[in-house]
Amino acid sequence: MGIRPKVDIILCCYNQERFIGEAVNSIIRQKIDADVRVLVADDSSPDSTLEIIKRLEVESPFQFDYLQSDHNIGFVANYQRAFAVCRGDYVAILEGDDRWETADHLAQHVNFLEHHPHFSMSFNRMYYYFQENGRKIVHSWPYKNDFYKLKLRDTIVYGNQIGNLSACCFRRKFLQMLPEIFFEHYIADWEIGMIMASHGPIGRLKKPTSLYRINNMGQWSGMDKKAMLRSQFDTLKLMKPFLPKYCLLYYPLAKRNIKRGIDRPYPRSWKTKIKEIKSKIRIQP
Repeated sequence: MGIRPKVDIILCCYNQERFIGEAVNSIIRQKIDADVRVLVADDSSPDSTLEIIKRLEVESPFQFDYLQSDHNIGFVANYQRAFAVCRGDYVAILEGDDRWETADHLAQHVNFLEHHPHFSMSFNRMYYYFQENGRKIVHSWPYKNDFYKLKLRDTIVYGNQIGNLSACCFRRKFLQMLPEIFFEHYIADWEIGMIMASHGPIGRLKKPTSLYRINNMGQWSGMDKKAMLRSQFDTLKLMKPFLPKYCLLYYPLAKRNIKRGIDRPYPRSWKTKIKEIKSKIRIQP
């Protein structure tokens, strides 16, 4: 019998008392043969977020550890300190207003990475939940296999394939190799994904096992289209010092793809697949 893998779950939250119960309960119900620790990175929430977590913790089969905060340090610094103290083989993230939809969410990621040791991380297909109107959708899967391999070129040229950190699971050793200066800027899934892909391919998993909550208060979803376009260009500029060799190769093509339209940053060979995706979105009850 092999050694049980070790997994850290980073529960990142701030002022999310409305949703944090759903997030914690979705962690508690995970079924996995691994040593799991929940690392609570609450950024000094002034509401009852932390109290709710501590109340629900008693029902958990997993250990809960808390990062201490006496003042708000911001989104990026909160993740930086959480990444630094992880000690598991793998690191999964759940943001306080999202949730994992299935009890095998964590297990499917760990199993995938255990069986694909050259992959740096994985992320799953997800449900998009629009808070204002209650609509819940998931995009169809246009590929033959149960996972799709993304290489570094894909992560730079074809835009943000990941979309939400709550769908991600990382190899801890690569996550902790993020340079210190990286955290001096705003960072999110696309930026982290690009650097992770420099260590090995990324696996996109077919099964939708997480929910991404979208509302007008989100840092990305609250932008208009011009602001989103500007943000994508700014991200490419930010990444040049971290991946100079690759950005010189791929940056011009990435810029052209973004200019074609922020909702179509895909390679030409995918045109028919994208049409299929757009025509087969399944609306969930």
